[in-house]
This record gives sequence, structure tokens and C-alpha cells, in this order.
Amino acid sequence: MRILYLADSYRPSRSACANRTCVLVQALRDAGHDVRVLASTDSLIGAPEDYQPPEYVTFFKTYPLVEKTLVNRLRNNFGGAYEAVKSAKRLGNFDLVVCTTPPLLLTSSAVKIAKAKRAKLVLDVRDIWPDVAYEMGSFAPNSLYGRFFAHEARKAYAAAALVASVSPGKVRKLKDRVPNGDVILIPNGIDESLLDNEDDLALAEHLRLEESPVCVYVGNIGLAQGLGTLLDIAKVRPSVRFLLLGDGADRTKLQERVNREGIGNVEFCGTVDARGVYTLLKRAAISYVPLVSSRLCDSIPTKMYEALACGCPVLLAASGDAADLLDACGLGKHASPEEPSALLAAFDWLMAHPFSDKERATASAWVVENHSRQRFAKHFVKEIEQLESCHA
Repeated sequence: MRILYLADSYRPSRSACANRTCVLVQALRDAGHDVRVLASTDSLIGAPEDYQPPEYVTFFKTYPLVEKTLVNRLRNNFGGAYEAVKSAKRLGNFDLVVCTTPPLLLTSSAVKIAKAKRAKLVLDVRDIWPDVAYEMGSFAPNSLYGRFFAHEARKAYAAAALVASVSPGKVRKLKDRVPNGDVILIPNGIDESLLDNEDDLALAEHLRLEESPVCVYVGNIGLAQGLGTLLDIAKVRPSVRFLLLGDGADRTKLQERVNREGIGNVEFCGTVDARGVYTLLKRAAISYVPLVSSRLCDSIPTKMYEALACGCPVLLAASGDAADLLDACGLGKHASPEEPSALLAAFDWLMAHPFSDKERATASAWVVENHSRQRFAKHFVKEIEQLESCHA
């Protein structure tokens, strides 16, 4: 098949979207399909000046989302949706259009492209919009935003021949919304290539990872993470160093709170590459994995798979699907993000009961065996090939 894969971001970006899309695209290419990736120029933020994309990747222009304000997001999403349709016209015909979402507005582009190319449409739903906005308290269902995004979602689901999503809870929710009910589970899991890295000894020395117990957070520092809960713990546990690695909309606000309240054991360390992530998770005492609300019960943060695969115990501030997975693995503790005393108790338990090297290795092997992103990607390919054969 000739497949157009439409995404908000792709390599060289290390975003959750890019990480998932890269593995799924590679699986399709390994199966012999001609895949063309169409991604936004946000993918290039922070890339080396001499970066050259693979021949099968095209970037459509959009307003750069460096500062994630509401106005910038709207300019980015609406502009990107328009430019994606323009760019697709130059790429020829396709048998299939795959679109990963969010952003939800990109699905409107995918619907138009699929219709123009007379191609079937597959949606890969990483977060269900507008539901996730309701759960975070960003806006209400009856608001202008709520009505608009709900309308866009209904249009996309009606046009899709197949919908994939990342957690059991999301699949259950989507089955009631997709007219043909054809919704499959393609979890995120661990990208096995992360475990091929070697320790970055210079980074370990720079961050002084061997000097004292370290609790790390690695990922987007944004609205959905609710990292204020981590600062609450750090404030009352000064003997532990808390390292935050990443960037996002809430970083400045969190730094201001750290300075204002004099929380001296919290350090913002910037961004790191995959080797840096591996190094941190192999050496940290705890990896903190939060969601801002327990209402996000069908979300499983990718960073939890990464921590567990590296044998790093997880303190999870979440409930639902993510908590179930952590219980199955056994390498960590969880509590609701709305219960600070329970989170602190879980943190203290993890610090007082360090897991053995054997327990860490067993957990790592379990995650790779049961939650390999590469294995899930092969299942995705089979579903798409079956979809094509059924409609040939």
C-alpha cells in the first residue's frame, strides 16, 4: 500500500507524538509499504541547523509552538491544519491516510485529504479530545470550545474506517462514538531502542547522580502533568534531590514557586536526549510520573513504561489504567493526585524500601515482554493490512 502518515510531530522531535509515530511508521515500512510522513515544522524546533530529513518525510509549515499560550496554540493548530492539506496535494495518491491525534484539528485535514485521494482513513487517538480538556478543567462541554471540538471529533470518527487508541479505557470510551465500532487497542509501551543506549557518564557526573538519593521527573512540564504535587513533596523532604528534566508551559511558573518558597533541593536541568533519559532512569531512586487529575483515568504516561523498563521504581500520581499497569508490574507505588498525604506516604515507603537489583531486572524484563511498542506496532500493521484486504 501507499500510505500517508499525518502527524503533529516526527523525528528529530522527541515528543510523545513523534516517539509513537516513528515506531508505527517503521513497522509499516518494514512490512514493505510505501509510507510518506507529513508532519509539522514543530518537529524541527531545537534540531541541528544541518539536519536533513529522510526522503520519505515532508514537513508542512505552521506557526512555531515555542511558547504554548492559547493564542499560539490556535494559530499553530489552525494554520497547520490548512498547510497540511496544501502539502498533501503535492505528494500524489494514497491507498490509506493515517492521522495521529491530538491535535484534534489535524483530523479535519486528514478527512479532507482522504476524501480527495479516495483513500481510507485510520485514526490513531493518543488522547480523546475534547474529553481530556474537560478532565483537566480547561473548558466545559457546553462552552464554545467544547461544542466546536466535539463537532470536529464526531466528523473524524464518522469518516474513519478504523480507530486505534492507547489504553483499554480509551478504547471502551471510543467504541460508543465510532459509528462502525471498529476500535482497536494499540498501546504505547516501551520503545525497545531506549534500552540499547549506554550510560552517559559525563551527564551522570554533571548531575551528581551518585552523591545522594535522587527523584527524577523526565518529560513535558505542562498543564496535564500537575507537577506542583512534586514540589509539595520536595518541600518537606529536603534530604532528597529532585531533578526535573524537560520543558513546557508550566516550567516558568514552577521555577518561580521554587524561588519564592526557597525549595533548595529542586533543580531544573533542561532537556536530555534518549541516552540521557536512560542514564537518569538507570541511576535514580524514584521516577515521578504524575497526571494532574484522577479524572484522567484512561491515560498511561509513556514515561512510566520507560522508567519501569530501565528498572527505576515509579511513584505514580494517577488512578485507573496507569495504576493497574503499575500494580501488575510491582515496581512502585501510586496514589491519587488529589491526595497529597497519600502521595507523600507512598514516596516515603519507596525511599525506605529500596528494590533489589533482581527485582528491578525482573520488572524490566516483564515490561519488555508484555509491553513492547515494537510488538504492538506489528499488530497495528496486521490490522491495517486486514482492513485493506477486506475492502479490496
